[in-house]
Amino acid sequence: MNPQQSDLQRALADLDARLGRITAEVGEVRAGLSALARQSGPAVAGESPVESPWRAGAPAQGTPHLVTPAPAGAPSQSAPAPARPGGPWRPPGQDDPTGRYGPPPAHPDRPAHPDRPAHPDRPAHPDRPWQQADRLWQQPAGAAPRRSPRRGPRITAATVIAAIGGSVMLAGIAFLLVVAIQAGLFPPLARVVAAAVLAVVLVGLGLRLQSRHESATTDPAAHTDPRAASDPDGTPVNPGALALVGTGLAAAMLDVIASTTLYLWIPVPAAYMFVGGLALGGMALAGRWSSGLLACLVSAGTMLLAPLISTGVELPIFVAIVGIATAVLAAELGAAVRVVWSVLPGFLLAGYLSQAALHSRGEQIALIATPLVFATVGVGVAWYDTAHRRPALANAALVVVPTALPLALLPATHLLRPGWPVGLALAAAYLAVAVLAGRTGRERAHVLLAAVTGFVGSALLLLTWVELGGRELTGFALTLSALAYVVSAGLWGRRWVDLVAAAASVIAVLVYAAVNRPHLVLSDRLAVREFTYWDVVSAFAITALAVAVTWWARRRLPRESTRVMMVGAVVALAAFSVMVVAAGVVIGDLTGVARNGFLAAHLVVTVLWICCAAWLVLTANPRIADARRLGFVLGSLALAKLLLLDLATLPGLFRVLSFIAVGAVMLAVAVRYRRETEPSGSGSPT
Repeated sequence: MNPQQSDLQRALADLDARLGRITAEVGEVRAGLSALARQSGPAVAGESPVESPWRAGAPAQGTPHLVTPAPAGAPSQSAPAPARPGGPWRPPGQDDPTGRYGPPPAHPDRPAHPDRPAHPDRPAHPDRPWQQADRLWQQPAGAAPRRSPRRGPRITAATVIAAIGGSVMLAGIAFLLVVAIQAGLFPPLARVVAAAVLAVVLVGLGLRLQSRHESATTDPAAHTDPRAASDPDGTPVNPGALALVGTGLAAAMLDVIASTTLYLWIPVPAAYMFVGGLALGGMALAGRWSSGLLACLVSAGTMLLAPLISTGVELPIFVAIVGIATAVLAAELGAAVRVVWSVLPGFLLAGYLSQAALHSRGEQIALIATPLVFATVGVGVAWYDTAHRRPALANAALVVVPTALPLALLPATHLLRPGWPVGLALAAAYLAVAVLAGRTGRERAHVLLAAVTGFVGSALLLLTWVELGGRELTGFALTLSALAYVVSAGLWGRRWVDLVAAAASVIAVLVYAAVNRPHLVLSDRLAVREFTYWDVVSAFAITALAVAVTWWARRRLPRESTRVMMVGAVVALAAFSVMVVAAGVVIGDLTGVARNGFLAAHLVVTVLWICCAAWLVLTANPRIADARRLGFVLGSLALAKLLLLDLATLPGLFRVLSFIAVGAVMLAVAVRYRRETEPSGSGSPT
């Protein structure tokens, strides 16, 4: 044989082998892309899936042929590659049995195809899984599909157009009826029947349109939107269907209202039943379609149309029932739904409770029971959405606030007088829920539920003291409540308790300043005339509150403990001084010389201040930070009081005793302080 022919045959054989390898690699790439397409979603309509050469049962004609180069002088032989039903894209549990499709590679570096020569100079591509035949793809076992929370109502351009179209169509129908009525073509019965038929037709068309839309969306052969197919939790809603159903329900409700108010054919309770049934149907349909927008339209529309039926006591009861039904059937459809079902009934019930005295006893009982049930449902829904729903709904606990708004007016109801026990019971219930929610979990949803219920319970508690029957008693109760919250904040360490403690303390101080008027200690005439034993008790409570706030603030602000201690000590000493003066006036009044009691009390206060200042200046207690500085401050205040107040107020002997006592204490402090600050003394100079 001619040597040139032999070289030509070898070159052709080598070229044939290279083409075979290229064909095999192209087949692997197509198989990988086909597997990726099958995993990502259904195939596009009209395309046939690409058969993988590694899949079991693949057609033989799709298998690439590998050509093995023959030695010199031997004809080249072409053999089909063995069909491999397994590969890197096969799910777990379908691996090749050992020895069925040839022995496994003896070494991990051995190429996947023995008849394919390895190319060490070819770079590896870890991002191309179809080129890594030795690493089998494994689907994570036990990975449960995560259920995503339902989205809130999305208002798109199509939704806006559909809403406007439905409103315009309703207006056109109304104009048509007006023209027909003016022409005498429509008697009342025909109008009612025609409106009912129109409502049924509109709702039926909406249901039909949505059914066809769902069929077209969920059909893999006709599916064109991959996002809708990849969302198994939400049913796509056609805006046209939503507008038709909403318009039909509105037409039906208006038909019932017209039959009740214009023609008096339907009694008011039956009209509420019909409208409520339509609202329940709309809520069920909104839950079926997962449409928060439809739920908002049905709930808000029903509540806004209900006053057209009547404005009696049955109106807030019906609106509360609609709100409860919305909470049960559609609470998870978005924040807008929660706002609608909780805010509108809450404000309406509060408005009617403020005028409860104008109604009969039975109507008052109904107005009292309805807010209790409504608030209970609000707390129950918030607890379920926070503690039992996975994942928990964001800000679901906020519905507690509007649902509890009518409860603030219950203690003031004439039928419940005195109402403070009712207020205490309601506040205790909300605070108990707050404690349970705080102990149930530490997640954000549980913390929010505990904070919201705690705020509501605290507000109800503070508002309850208004019904005690006296300003002084109310102020004293507020001070005791603030003291309890401050102690709880220092011991428990919850942020919402800190906020409530701060707010309650500020309110208690403001109420004390407005009711008890502690500034009267500067005038003997006003103090003798106005001070009573309530001023003594209230001033003592304010003193205890100042001490507790100082302790709590030092624990929360350790870096500012010195300043907190100084301010707290001054405030507590001032409140205690007011208590001493008030006690002197009360004791003097019992003995018949109230003014002498006032003067003696001021003398005691001045001596008390200078003695406290002396003790702080001379103390060596390391636990009291900057005690000497605080002593100098109190001494300056005592001296200012002596020169500005006592000199002008105290007469005769009281003035003499005051000046002698202050001077003696200051001389003693000076002598002791000089001994401590001498270089030869035991103290260190300051």
